[in-house]
Amino acid sequence: MTVQERAFAKANLFLDVTGRRADGYHGIESVMVTLPFFDVVTVEEASGITVGLLGKLSSDLISLPGCENLAYRAAKLFFGKSGISGGARITIDKKIPSRAGLGGGSADAAAALRALNRMYKEPFTPDELIKMSLSLGADVPFCVAGGAALCRGVGEIMTKIDSKIALHGIVTAERAEKKSTADAYRAVDKALCRVKKQGDAASMARAMEAGDFAGVCENAYNVFGEAGLYPTGTRDALRALGAPFVLLTGSGPSVVALTESGEGAKSLYDSFGDESAILF
Repeated sequence: MTVQERAFAKANLFLDVTGRRADGYHGIESVMVTLPFFDVVTVEEASGITVGLLGKLSSDLISLPGCENLAYRAAKLFFGKSGISGGARITIDKKIPSRAGLGGGSADAAAALRALNRMYKEPFTPDELIKMSLSLGADVPFCVAGGAALCRGVGEIMTKIDSKIALHGIVTAERAEKKSTADAYRAVDKALCRVKKQGDAASMARAMEAGDFAGVCENAYNVFGEAGLYPTGTRDALRALGAPFVLLTGSGPSVVALTESGEGAKSLYDSFGDESAILF
């Protein structure tokens, strides 16, 4: 049996760090949305667990070390929690840039969980999949659920947003070296006393539900961008081209630019002139 799932990229339209918790993790408040481009995760029944990656420029299957791959860890989690004696051959056709702040690894893990759940006759409810996926990473619960949500805690406390905003725009394929998560949070810890917060998550959610694009732009905020983790050249260039919404996504380094229409997104993409950018 073979099952396929789409693993959608994500963006943070609002992202703030609320402080360090007693358990050592940082609390966040974030508005997250799925973006309309995706990896394709294919799961086949097998005797063990393997993960392969189809590269963008090659049809050759690249084997990935299991311990370093979230989809592998997702499969281990699924079989461990379900008690099912089985295995899976997981193939990921990658379209989402890796280590870019777009949630590609988290999305692949979420898609692997959903595919395995379908393959083995749904031993878990959707809510159970969401809860168990937190052990894989803070973004994975949202990627399991998809859509749009206001996320709090470490990302696991989700309130669904009935968004009326159509997502059009581009994501830059940044070439800057990705900062580690620990380094990113250290930079935020140092910068919190001097960053100026714009908008708030609840207002962002209300603007999305009202279909108020101007309100979405007014409440756009990413504390990692304010902490100065990456050069601002790309963001400044996109703003100069007239993009009304430009924001670092996740802890970077990718930048998402939103427009009100598909025509506006295509015009921005053409003016930006970087073919490695992703138009959606």
